[in-house]
Amino acid sequence: MTTSTNRYCCIKDCKIRPTTTCLGCSEVLYCGPHHKQHRDDLHAELLQVADNCNQFLEEIKVLIHNPQKHALMKNIDEWETQSIAKIRQMAKESREEVLPYVKNFIPRVETKLASLNAEVRQNLDDCDFMDTDIENSTKELQRLKAILNDPPDFTVQQDPTEFINKIYLKVEGQLRDEEKN
Repeated sequence: MTTSTNRYCCIKDCKIRPTTTCLGCSEVLYCGPHHKQHRDDLHAELLQVADNCNQFLEEIKVLIHNPQKHALMKNIDEWETQSIAKIRQMAKESREEVLPYVKNFIPRVETKLASLNAEVRQNLDDCDFMDTDIENSTKELQRLKAILNDPPDFTVQQDPTEFINKIYLKVEGQLRDEEKN
């Protein structure tokens, strides 16, 4: 503390000559009562900082026991949610685009199957069939099943370009004691 007698206390409307300066505020002059109030205010601020430190320590303890709650994990969760939403939207649009083709294609396969079935039934009724007829009918049935599941007229392909942004972890440095100063 230093003594000064040439100015007034820095508190508005205080006409008492200052007796001290605050060591942290070297240009600010205080009279005795206001210096005590200033120190009390600083003490309250420092207590708040200590409370904030304690609260932060508690948050760190929670993270130590459950690192999945770290903010970086939330970023990854958000990325995942957004990516899944994009995939669902693209799948929906693709289904809507394919649906008319499938609706048109299935009846064509059904027509061919009905024809095959009629031929097989006719052979059964006439008792006019041989081993090769059974083999040919079986092959045609398998071909129709394969065509139904994998139509030759159209295919669904994947575009090799990315529509979902990848995320990467970039580690530049670690918290060092020098960074705290």
